[in-house]
Amino acid sequence: MKQLITLLFAFLFASFGVTQNGTSYFTKYRKLADSLSDTYGIPSCVILGVAFHESAGGTSILAKKLNNHFGIKGNCNYAVSHHRSSYKYYPTIKESYIAFCELVANKKLYPQMKGSSNYKLWLKKIAATGYAANAGRWSAHVNTAIRKYCK
Repeated sequence: MKQLITLLFAFLFASFGVTQNGTSYFTKYRKLADSLSDTYGIPSCVILGVAFHESAGGTSILAKKLNNHFGIKGNCNYAVSHHRSSYKYYPTIKESYIAFCELVANKKLYPQMKGSSNYKLWLKKIAATGYAANAGRWSAHVNTAIRKYCK
């Protein structure tokens, strides 16, 4: 019984930590996402939702070591980052966010979606471009993060 109670408390604290992490991540990067939304016409919640999912709320190795919050592949720049990876290194997190917006802006979906606030359709279209290996699951996870944290 004591083990069950301990496990229950551990689960509750872990769940609370995830919620706090999501809330703080969205709060921390909201201004950046809003400014990029104004520039690129991509909803800030889409930008934040993808970043949150791909970077595990900013806690992934890619996010911490390479400032890559979107899992974008490319030159790691070992001389600067001191890490070997097939994922791109960014000098700042802001540059990672800009790179994501540029990537989306160069997709065929962009002209028809630019300025649309339909985040579910944005996710569907981004996933259809091959952005994620498992498009359906990826979209569902990002959608959940948006519904939960993007207000």
